[in-house]
Amino acid sequence: METKTTPLLTPYKMGDFNLAHRSVNYSIVSLESWVAEVTRPWSATQRRVVLAPLTRCRSYGNLAQPHNALYYAQRAAPGVLLVAEACAVSEAARGYPHVPGLWSQEQVEAWKPVVDAVHGKGAVFFCQLWHTGRVSPTGRTLSSYLFLFK
Repeated sequence: METKTTPLLTPYKMGDFNLAHRSVNYSIVSLESWVAEVTRPWSATQRRVVLAPLTRCRSYGNLAQPHNALYYAQRAAPGVLLVAEACAVSEAARGYPHVPGLWSQEQVEAWKPVVDAVHGKGAVFFCQLWHTGRVSPTGRTLSSYLFLFK
């Protein structure tokens, strides 16, 4: 018995609705052009090394500390891409103690010396945004999330 297969991007019609995965006017960016744009800061003569993110739980008060600048600067060199440890996007998004955040201006300002130290060594710095989902503390109440709806 032969089964009919449906290609992945075939539009599905449901009543008056055409449930296409993409519209006619939407252009998909090729992976090659996206990678070329992201890696533009790296010239052909430089190294191409990536430091994967390492959650260290040493950002007391959820702020990047002076030792963060030293830590990342020690690993920075021209042509290196450093991916920062995960930065929580809100107080409610934290799943672990002492992880850095990026939900307040104070936290953004605390990261600036770190980024400057990395850029000073000729490296590229990338911030990994993080929400821990179900790992977030269970003591959170609905009021912890109300900022999302203001």
